Amino acid sequence: MSRLARSGICGLFACIALLAPVRASADPVLSVSAPSVTVQGNAGSDIPSATMQVINAGNGALKWSVVAPTASWLTVSPASGINTKNLTLTFRTSILTVAGQYQTSFNVTGGGSTKTVYVTVNLIAAAAAPPAPPPPPTLVVACPANASVASNDGSPVVVNYTATTSGGVAPISITGSPASGSAFPVGTTSVSVTAQSSDGQTSRCGFSVTITYTSGSSDWTFCAMEGGVCAFSGTKQVRYGANGLYAYKTLTDGTPCTNSVFGDPVVGTVKQCATGATSTAPPPPPPPPPPPTSSYGPQSTITCPAGAVDIWPGQYIQGIVNGYPGTTTFCLRAGVHSLTSSIRPKTGNTFVGEYGAILDGTGYWTLADDTQAAFRAHNEDIDYVTIRNLVIRNMPQKAIHAYYWMSDHWTIEYNEIASNKWGLEFAPDFTIRNNYIHHNVGNPSSSIAAERGGGYVGAQANNTTFDSNEIAYNGPEQKVVQSSNVTFRNNFVHHNVRDGIWYDSNTNAGALIDGNRVEDNGRNGISFEASIGTTIRTNTVRRNASDGVFISMSQNAQIYNNTLEANFGGIEYFLNCDSLSLGEDVKNNAAYDNTFVVGTQNYTYASAFSYLSSCPSAQVASYLNGSKNLTFSRNAYRVPSLSNRYFLWGLWKGWTEWQTLGQDVSGSLSQ
Repeated sequence: MSRLARSGICGLFACIALLAPVRASADPVLSVSAPSVTVQGNAGSDIPSATMQVINAGNGALKWSVVAPTASWLTVSPASGINTKNLTLTFRTSILTVAGQYQTSFNVTGGGSTKTVYVTVNLIAAAAAPPAPPPPPTLVVACPANASVASNDGSPVVVNYTATTSGGVAPISITGSPASGSAFPVGTTSVSVTAQSSDGQTSRCGFSVTITYTSGSSDWTFCAMEGGVCAFSGTKQVRYGANGLYAYKTLTDGTPCTNSVFGDPVVGTVKQCATGATSTAPPPPPPPPPPPTSSYGPQSTITCPAGAVDIWPGQYIQGIVNGYPGTTTFCLRAGVHSLTSSIRPKTGNTFVGEYGAILDGTGYWTLADDTQAAFRAHNEDIDYVTIRNLVIRNMPQKAIHAYYWMSDHWTIEYNEIASNKWGLEFAPDFTIRNNYIHHNVGNPSSSIAAERGGGYVGAQANNTTFDSNEIAYNGPEQKVVQSSNVTFRNNFVHHNVRDGIWYDSNTNAGALIDGNRVEDNGRNGISFEASIGTTIRTNTVRRNASDGVFISMSQNAQIYNNTLEANFGGIEYFLNCDSLSLGEDVKNNAAYDNTFVVGTQNYTYASAFSYLSSCPSAQVASYLNGSKNLTFSRNAYRVPSLSNRYFLWGLWKGWTEWQTLGQDVSGSLSQ
């Protein structure tokens, strides 16, 4: 991979030096507009033609002719003419198979004294562009066979299913309608499954799920589906719900089977009523969910503290919060708490979820206001809030929104934050630890960044720490912006649509990226862009689609003791000359004592400095000659072949060439 600079002042590729005006003469005087022409391009493909002029700088008719160049890669036309006229230089660089510098010349003869003018043509031919990749394999999704499941009580039954794919380009998203894990009502439901790969291919399949029910198969007697009337005589206990989540009431002589009577114990699912024996005793609690399998997200060992105010599913959370002073601790009991508006905490509030407590925004909440969230503090002085051990899912905007103006010192820990457009927007002095932040995606292809979604975003969110979180499968816009002293430590960051850990526009970053595992992200593993000051150390960075570590127009980065394995690129310093006028630069960066395991992808590289093709050669020179202090030292490289070139310094370099530049003089290369 090489980003070549093109130079010149008389066209995209040709560098033409204009002659000073010639004093008029009584006789014709032959001259040319450019005695020397320099062009750049790729060997193996033709580059655009250039033009120059034959000029009659005197008087009278000037007849001239061109003596053709000896090089077969250059033709000049027309071969002759009268007076001032354009010459077209056509470059057949497609016949060149070897990169290098080439030179030829031609001359123009004419004038009263039969003057000859010589023109030198220099060609800089870079390596041939790589061949186009083969088309991706066709994406195919395969659905499971039609399924039949019995319901013990006429309730909808949760059915999990798996669809498999072949072909396409990873990552591949699979969505089902209804989704796997949905509660299916009695009867036959058609399921459609759509798979979409990252190259835009789509494949669909379908199957059916049949839920059967035989009356009398449990201690509860079905009496009505949602929206109907449960008719009975006398006083009975009635339950309303589905899938093991029910609201219970003791009622007399029948009841409507509706949310208005019972509340909604399971949002988005068709419910029913059933009657049991006459009783006023409360029903037993639902069985607890299975214990967690990792240290990320809610934990069964976390319990509500003594004295906490209980909030049960179906209760209006904001109303209860409003009734207690700040510093109150609330216990959200297990079950689904359906949100229809944001929760606005008070300074010092703590919200603890009993294991299995879920805040769900499905169905009731479709606001377009992107400041809305399950927990929200927007331009409000709400500090020292703790949110612990909850599942926060399906919010149309964010799970947590604390805009930087005034709100600070929140602790977000042991939560699962999933399937929202955005995971969380954090503010200064946040501690974000042991959370599972995943599948927070909006519309990744939207032209509006705010619509694309992501796991996290923070602006002017100084002194925040991400510690021991799993951050996965989130949208493309997650980043840290205009913030100082933000730390990512011991996180597992994987399979995000673009960059895993991304800092952008942090002029006094003071960033620490330490001990993270960053794998399989759709662009760069770690990206440090338009920022100043970071330490990137002891991270394991694997199989990211672009660079493992990408340092773009940034300064004062220390990158050491990292392991980089099978990324498309290892560590890259990148120059965007268009940003120099903004005060940005790439300089004073050092990568040392890292271990690189280079993959087998075509055109993969280990360490690199590259730049935009629009950068003038004069600007690039100070970077290539070492003046900008961009260094690699004492790194260990394991490569597939000792004879291949795995380094970029403007152009591809082999190991010996790399060390000749002063890079990795004490480094090692092995196979």
